Amino acid sequence: MLRLILAIVLAAQSTWPTQAALLPPYFVSSVVALGSVQTITEPGKPPIGKWVTEGTGFLYGYLVGPDPDIQKRRYAVFLITAGHVVKSHPQTGRNTIGVRVDATDASAKSQDFEIPLANWFYHPEEAIDLAAVSVPLEFLKEKGLETAFFASDEMALTKGQMSEAGVSAGDGVFILGFPMGLSGETRNYTIARQGAIARISQYLENGSNSFLVDSFVFPGNSGGPVILKPELFAVQGTKPHQNAMLLGVVQSYQPYTDVAFSGQTKHARITFEENSGLAVVLPVDFINNMVKNRAEALWKEEQLRAKPAESVPAPPQSAPAH
Repeated sequence: MLRLILAIVLAAQSTWPTQAALLPPYFVSSVVALGSVQTITEPGKPPIGKWVTEGTGFLYGYLVGPDPDIQKRRYAVFLITAGHVVKSHPQTGRNTIGVRVDATDASAKSQDFEIPLANWFYHPEEAIDLAAVSVPLEFLKEKGLETAFFASDEMALTKGQMSEAGVSAGDGVFILGFPMGLSGETRNYTIARQGAIARISQYLENGSNSFLVDSFVFPGNSGGPVILKPELFAVQGTKPHQNAMLLGVVQSYQPYTDVAFSGQTKHARITFEENSGLAVVLPVDFINNMVKNRAEALWKEEQLRAKPAESVPAPPQSAPAH
């Protein structure tokens, strides 16, 4: 029996694509850094401007023009992040937050842009910590910058789709972002960490607005995408997940508190807040709820601009005088 099991395992391994990428490269290209250029002063050196990352964001395309031909579908594209990343950005006279986008040429430096804080909009429910801003892809293309985005209809799972796909606790995930501001000096070198869904049934059963993943996240990860890890095999009674799909947005780590008591008075003296190793994730549905109306309005405006002016009949000429 043992030999039979071993033979099955070896046969499976021989058909497994050893160089298969579980994380599509364009998923990584969709991730951007949010922060600002700050003046850094070191002893004995002149002040220099250095990019400082405060959070993570990613480009998300909401389907507005369906078409059987995937190449002809139209999307309204937004930059998505956690709401507190924008709200907690230091207020300056410029009232902007920087966004750093990579060039398509891997040897070229990324470019950073200042987006006015007033241009951002937030989820209508205050408890849903999400923010978004519209992104003109044509502008990025003209600058030679990355324009990859998560398409809402092909690369993301809503609650209903997660239930149908059998997404459950224990499924693997990737978390993309810039923990502790580690984004790179000249380009966005995204850090991909692995984890697993720790609890999701409460969300799928409408008992919560979020779900938990078992993975360490840190300041700088907020606003980053959480990706379902594809698996070629599944245990009996479950479904394999053949494609990497966007599940949601990192909100924060789940903290726990540890209290130090005085041995003499038995009173609490110091309270420590620690990272539990669990992260709170806001699902895709809330992204769609937040951007839907804006996306449809942008699509209508684009259609109106593209529509040729209606021909107006020439006024009738008066009969010539006799």
